[in-house]
Amino acid sequence: MAEYWGVTVADIFNSMPERFRPEGAKDVEAVFGYDIKDEGKWQLTVKNNAMTLAKTDDLSHCVATMAADGETFVGVNVGKVDATNAFISGKFRIEGDMAAFGKTGRLFRKFVLAKKEMTTREYLADMFATIVPRFKAQEAEGLEASFAFDLGGAEGGQWSVFIKDKACTVTTTIEGKPTVTLEFNDARDYVDFILGKIDAQSILAAGKAAAKGDINMMASKWPLLFEKYKDPLAGNVQEQELLTLKKTISINQRFATGPVMGKFLRGLKDKKIYANKCPRCGRLQLPPREVCAECRVRAAEFVEVGPKGEVRYMDVVYYALPDPLTGVARETPYGSINILLDGCKGNETLPHFIRKDQIEKIQAGWNENKGTRVRPVWEENRSGDIWDIKYFEIDE
Repeated sequence: MAEYWGVTVADIFNSMPERFRPEGAKDVEAVFGYDIKDEGKWQLTVKNNAMTLAKTDDLSHCVATMAADGETFVGVNVGKVDATNAFISGKFRIEGDMAAFGKTGRLFRKFVLAKKEMTTREYLADMFATIVPRFKAQEAEGLEASFAFDLGGAEGGQWSVFIKDKACTVTTTIEGKPTVTLEFNDARDYVDFILGKIDAQSILAAGKAAAKGDINMMASKWPLLFEKYKDPLAGNVQEQELLTLKKTISINQRFATGPVMGKFLRGLKDKKIYANKCPRCGRLQLPPREVCAECRVRAAEFVEVGPKGEVRYMDVVYYALPDPLTGVARETPYGSINILLDGCKGNETLPHFIRKDQIEKIQAGWNENKGTRVRPVWEENRSGDIWDIKYFEIDE
């Protein structure tokens, strides 16, 4: 059986039982087929949150069958072939109920290539072998330069990269007079440097490497001339199932609001809204605070305001964050408004919500322009909580 990226078609199928996710099969009860050209046919049966897989010659009873060649099938599974492009180009097709086959995507954890090690020599061979494919000719307009690499150690070697006439060539020797030469005492350090495991400054500072010639050419042009090298083993980590525990954390504690906020909350039980008044500047604060935010003196006098007022500002929320106390997100869309209650001035507005079916009717006020008049709608059973006001509605 042919290998693609070190993987056979059988490897994909053989790993299916291990990668199967019962939680992804809760509403799936079907037989799926796989017809892999020149490789064979497989039948996947999913029922009762379990699966069976068998090779077969008959896929006629499958609800949907995927047909592809071996390279495309393996490539899609190992992430080397883009599934969308392969489907559009006809390299694989779904016969039967495509929507049903789409459920197979959540039946399995991602296939991961078996972890392998690469030697320094193998890395160097791959790095320099991919230089020409990574070359970006459009960045080399009018450029003629040569980059030499002298990498020491038992697994090291010498390479030269020539740029001329928007073409790139690589040799396994150092020839002529390079524009710039990179020297590494140990080739392994060069590999680690390219892989991002160590930085250039630390290597240079330690005397383990040196650059000779036009260093700016290497620093400024090389990153533009070549696509970044991709580690063939990158991402080669076994995917793990994420464990989740949904729980609302509850702490047995009592929170004291204090006399000022307590006055405000107790007032809500009686359908009264209290602000407190600064003894120095006379401004009202809503909700009340212990100290005037401007004069920084205690404000102990309370004044009943509202309960009607005008909308000064409104946000229409389409994506709600979960409530920090309950973990439940408010149903969207909803209108979050700031109301300037009668008796208040300036920016001393009370934040709350507008009746959901009136969002489109609200006009926000600004400067001397009046906003939509609103009134509170009270809960029948009130407990001294801001939610004793269910919401505000238009005062018609």
